[in-house]
Amino acid sequence: MGIILKYILKNIAEKKFRTFLIVISVTCSAALFFASSAIAGTMTVMYGNQMRMQTGEAALLIYTNEQSPSSFFRIAPDRVEGVALTAGEISMGGIYTVPRNGGEGAAAETTQLYLRGFQLEELEVMNPVIFREKAVGRPFAGNHVILSQLFADQHGFQTGDQIQLEISGAQRRLTVWGIARPTGLFRDSPQSETRTAVIPLDYAASLTGTRGSVSTAYVVLEDGADITTVQEMLQSHYPRHDVRPPFSEADLSGMLEMIVVPFFLMTAMVLFISVFIIYSTFKVITVERLPVIGTFRSIGATRKTTDGVLLGESLAYGVLGGILGNLAGIGILYAMTAILANDPWSGSMDVAMQFGPEHLVRAFFLAVGVAVVSSWIPIARVSKIPIKELVLNLVDSHRSPRRWKSLAAVLLLAAGVALPRLAPYAMAMPASLLGLAATNTGVVMAVPLLTRIFLLVFGPLYGLLFGNEGLLAVKNLRDNKNILNNITLLTIGITVLLMINTISYSVGVEVLNAYKDWQFDIMVSINGADRSTEQALRAVPGVAATYAAREEWGEVRVTSHDYPMRYLQGIDPVNYRDYIAFRPLDGADGDELMARLSEGRYIIPAGMMQKALELQVGDMLTLEMPTGPRQYEVIGFYDSLMMNGSNAIIHQQYFRSDMNRSYVDTYFVRVDEGADDAAVLAAINSKFRRRGVWGQTNRMMEEMNTESNNQFFVILKGFSLLAMAIGVFGVFNNYVISFMERRRSLAIMKSVGMSRRQVIKMIFAEAITGGCIAGVTGVVGSILMLLGIPAFMDAAGIPIGVHFVGTFFLAAIIGGILIAVLASISPALKNARMNIVEAIKYE
Repeated sequence: MGIILKYILKNIAEKKFRTFLIVISVTCSAALFFASSAIAGTMTVMYGNQMRMQTGEAALLIYTNEQSPSSFFRIAPDRVEGVALTAGEISMGGIYTVPRNGGEGAAAETTQLYLRGFQLEELEVMNPVIFREKAVGRPFAGNHVILSQLFADQHGFQTGDQIQLEISGAQRRLTVWGIARPTGLFRDSPQSETRTAVIPLDYAASLTGTRGSVSTAYVVLEDGADITTVQEMLQSHYPRHDVRPPFSEADLSGMLEMIVVPFFLMTAMVLFISVFIIYSTFKVITVERLPVIGTFRSIGATRKTTDGVLLGESLAYGVLGGILGNLAGIGILYAMTAILANDPWSGSMDVAMQFGPEHLVRAFFLAVGVAVVSSWIPIARVSKIPIKELVLNLVDSHRSPRRWKSLAAVLLLAAGVALPRLAPYAMAMPASLLGLAATNTGVVMAVPLLTRIFLLVFGPLYGLLFGNEGLLAVKNLRDNKNILNNITLLTIGITVLLMINTISYSVGVEVLNAYKDWQFDIMVSINGADRSTEQALRAVPGVAATYAAREEWGEVRVTSHDYPMRYLQGIDPVNYRDYIAFRPLDGADGDELMARLSEGRYIIPAGMMQKALELQVGDMLTLEMPTGPRQYEVIGFYDSLMMNGSNAIIHQQYFRSDMNRSYVDTYFVRVDEGADDAAVLAAINSKFRRRGVWGQTNRMMEEMNTESNNQFFVILKGFSLLAMAIGVFGVFNNYVISFMERRRSLAIMKSVGMSRRQVIKMIFAEAITGGCIAGVTGVVGSILMLLGIPAFMDAAGIPIGVHFVGTFFLAAIIGGILIAVLASISPALKNARMNIVEAIKYE
C-alpha cells in the first residue's frame, strides 16, 4: 500500500500542470458556488442597513394614509406591551440661499434641506447621532438646528453660527447647535441635491401649528417582543393609519432572486466545464497508469485497493480545491458586493459581507463531490479490466464512435429547445433550467458528430490547401480523443461567453426601446400638485406640453389571484398615447380598448401579468384599494416592460375614487424643440423649490438604468471569462497530452522522410481546424441556448427579447482559432527538438 501511495504522490508532484488544472477547476467551482449562495444574504443585509440608516432601531412605523382624518396625529398615551419607545417626527422642507459673490446681477444659488423634527433624547435611543461638534450647556430646543458635515463643510458653518432658512415661504433664523458626521440620518449621498438637518420637534410643531401631534412615529421594540403581535396591537390603537415595518426582508429577498438565479446559472456552467476537465484528465491518468496498476494487481493488490488509491488522489484534489475555493470565494463575494454596492438608484452602500459556516461547508463538500464524482467513471472503467490485459498492455483505449451518443445529442438538443416553450408558466423556471442543461449537454455530446460532418464537408479542401499534411490532420482530428476534448472545452467556453454578451447587449437594447416608448423628456413630481400646479408648470420657459400621470408605484395586491402588482396607472385615454407608446397584444385595436376603458371599471394588464396569472379577456381581477376591494374586468393586454411587466392601466376616474387620491403624482413634460431638457428641469426645480419638487430627465434615468445593468453584467461576464479561462487551461493541457501520446507516431513519420516543417504544418492545420470547429459549434450552442433565454427571463420576472449580433459570432470563431493555434505552439516547438530514436522507443 505504501509503495502505491508513494507512486501516486510522485506522479502528482511530477505532473504539476495537470495537478494545477484539476485543483484550479475545483477551486473555481467551489468559489463561485460560495459567492453565488452568499450574495443574496449579503445584499439583503446591505440594503437593510441602507434603509435602517433612516429608521435606526425602529421595527415599525406609524404614518397617515388616505383614510386618516389629518396629515398629523397624536401618539396614543396608553402603553403597548412590547414597545420600548415611540418617537415622533415632523418633517418639512427648507431652502438655504448661498450668499452672492458675483454682485447684484449674479443668480442666487440655493440648497434644499430636508428638515426632520425630533426630540433629541428619543432620537439618541432610536438612531444615535454621531457628532463632530455640538453645543455644550445649551439644550436642543427652540430655533436650533443640527447640520450635516457635508453641508457645513460646503458652506463654512460651525457650532454657534446663525443660518438663514426659508421654511414654508417665510425666512427663519436658526442657530447651529451641532455638526453631525455623515452616518445614520445624515448619510446623504454627495450626488444628492438635498441635505438632511434635524430641528427640535417642538419647534417643527410650532412652524406647522400642530403642537402635540406628529406626522410619523417610529416604534422601538423591547428585547424579545414579537413584532407581529405588537403590530396588531398598534393597529388597533391607530385604526385609520398604517402600521408597518420600514421594509420587508421577504420582499427584498424576492427582489434579489433575479440577481441570484443568473449567478447560479453561470456557476453551473463553470461546474460543467470543471467536471468535464477532471473526467477527461482522469481518463488520461488511468490510461497512463494501466501497466503500473497491472503490476500492483499482479503482486497482490486488490481492485479495491487500487481504486481506493485513485479515489484518494481525487479526494486530495477535492479537499485542496475546497479549501482554496472558500478563500477565493470570500474574495469573489467581496468583489461582487463592492460592484453591486455602487447602485446609481440607491446611492453608495457600505460593503458588509454576510455568510456563515454553512456556506463554507456547502462549498467545501461541493468541491470534494465534484472531484470524486468526476473521476469515478474512468476509475471504475479501469477497475473492470482483467489483470492479464493490464500486465500485457492489451487494453485498446481507442473505441469506435458510439452511434447512440449522436442520437442522444439530437434528442437532448430538441428537448432543450422545446421544454421552455411547451411548459406552463408556473413551471417555466424549472423547465427553462432543464432546457438550458439539456442544450448544453446535447452540444457537448454532439461535438464528435459535428466534427465528422465538418470534416466530411471540408476534408477534401484540406488536401488542396495543405497537401498531404492537411489530409493527415483531418485523419488525426477524427481519431484523436484529446483534440476532440479540446474542441468540446472551447465549445463550452465560447457558448457561455456568447450567451452572456448577447444577453447583456439585448438588455441594453430593451432598455433603450423602453425609454423610446416615453414620448416626453422630463418626469417631475411636485408636492401637493393640483390643477393650478399644472398651469404653473406649463408657464415655465421651455415647457411645450404636460400630462398629469396618476400612478401607484408601490404594491397593489390582486387578491383574486394573490399577486402583488408593482405599478398601476390611472390614465386619461384621450391624451395618454401622446406621451406613452401603447401596443395592444393579441391583435386588439388600441382605439377600441381606450374607448371602452372610459365606460367602467375595466383594466388592461401588461403581457407579463397575462402570462403570470394566465389571464383571458373577460376575467375579473379584485384589487385591494385604500377604499376597499374593487373588481375590474380585463378587456385586453398590452406590451410593457415597466416594473418588469408587473403593471396595468385603468381609467383615471376610478383611480382617483378607488385609490382615494385627488392629487397628481407625476407630470410628464415635453420640452420645446431645440430646448435643453436639463436646463428646463433646472427652471422647474427653481420655480417649485419652496413646495418640494423632484425631477429627472429621461436621458438621466436611461443612463442610470444602463449603469445599473452594466454593473450586474460585469459580474456575469467575469464568471463567463473565468469559465473560458478554465477551458483554455484544459485546451493547453490536452494539447500537451496529445503530443505525448503521439510522440512515437510523429517520430515514425519523421523517420520515413517527413520534415520538421511538414510536421509543424500538420499540427497547425489540426489547430486551425479544431479552433474553427469549436467556434462554429460554440456559435450553434449559444444560439440554441439563447432560444430558451426569453422563457427563462420571463420566469425570473425580466421580460426581454434576444437580439443576435453577427460580429459576436465572427469574433467567437476567430477567437477559437487563435486559442487553438496558441495552444499548439508549445507542442510544435517540442516536436522540433524531439529525438527520433528515443521517441520511437516511447511507450
